Amino acid sequence: MIRLAVALLFAALVGCATHDPGTTPAGDHERQLLVMITAAPPHYRPGTSASGYGSGATRPRFDLAGLALARDHGMTLADDWPMPALGLHCFVMTIAAGQSREMLAAQLAADPRVESVQPVQLFRTLARNDPYYAMQSSARALDLDGLHQIATGRNVRIAQVDTGVDLSHPDLLGALTMARNFVDGSSYAAEVHGTAVAGVMVARADNSLGIVGVAPDATLLPLRACWPDQADSDTALCSSFTLAKAIQFAVDQRVRVLNLSLGGPRDRLLERLIDRATDAGMTVVGAVDAGATGRSFPSAHPRVIAIVAADEPRLAFYVELPRGAILAPGRDVLTTVPQGRWRFFSGASFAAAHATGVVALLLEKKPDLNGEAVRALLAQPDPRGEPTAGLRLDGAAALALRGARRDCGAARSAQSVGGRSDC
Repeated sequence: MIRLAVALLFAALVGCATHDPGTTPAGDHERQLLVMITAAPPHYRPGTSASGYGSGATRPRFDLAGLALARDHGMTLADDWPMPALGLHCFVMTIAAGQSREMLAAQLAADPRVESVQPVQLFRTLARNDPYYAMQSSARALDLDGLHQIATGRNVRIAQVDTGVDLSHPDLLGALTMARNFVDGSSYAAEVHGTAVAGVMVARADNSLGIVGVAPDATLLPLRACWPDQADSDTALCSSFTLAKAIQFAVDQRVRVLNLSLGGPRDRLLERLIDRATDAGMTVVGAVDAGATGRSFPSAHPRVIAIVAADEPRLAFYVELPRGAILAPGRDVLTTVPQGRWRFFSGASFAAAHATGVVALLLEKKPDLNGEAVRALLAQPDPRGEPTAGLRLDGAAALALRGARRDCGAARSAQSVGGRSDC
């Protein structure tokens, strides 16, 4: 009898608050709200454990609380996801035509069942391809040969939140694990931006082909939370919801480094997840959009290591660099693309990928470093003294400061750091 009553209640709620199976983050974000409800621990449902994330996970689509909330406010339930890192359950709700998103957000914020509410926002990957730039070797800029005598990223796991990565690329074989798709309405795909960023970080060394990643022995979790804005494009979009799902997964997996080669508006849910990730010991690296009209998020978050592309032509016009922003190679970067190929790219996405790789090298040598300690070791003052370029990525000096065993010729900056030398 109880089961029958519950079933009838569920059917009634579904009749009032349905979900649109064709809804995608790209299409309806301006009519969607993220609604957080406090979850009574433990709040894991079948299929939502770490191993059950991603496309094909078997789980009840919605729970009764979300359905009731959508019904009461005249909205349609589009999607949901548990956020155990925050003790919340997140629901994507779509407003009806003619309704005001701002008015509904205010009504939901006043509902005692709601912990918080915010709009679904869009973020963009920060790639800029220009085949006419003069060729520049980022490997030589970072002195990878010298760095790899000290560390290669072994036993360090990196989570990359991006578009899909080519899982069969010959230069990435053995580096990738636990690929997941968090973009509804599509399957995991090999896409340009995600594959290119991955290659910078973990392309295999000494395999007789292609390039060498900054951390060639690290393990990469390629988490698809973004989708190309057009077919085969190296630019892409992401939403608050897709990014939140991916970051939550990275937290669950206890990865050491999180790469966010993307930028967009300040987002409260993502801020809270980044705080939780760093509290758990994760180092978060973000790309600075030098063309943004305001501060680029998530790189502006105080716990994110903000990376700017060196020689970025728009940098001179960017006046709100985050605290401690670091310059890294980001122009004419040769890296992997789908279908077993390689291509040159420029942009902050690839600068952030270089920095993420260097972080993995540091964490191999000293696993107990937290994000702030990593930030303090990563950069040295720009020798040119340019006001917009305060710090430059310097992996050799960082490893020397760590007291790691090194090659004196490789660690070119060690002498300039407090006069210290380990030779």
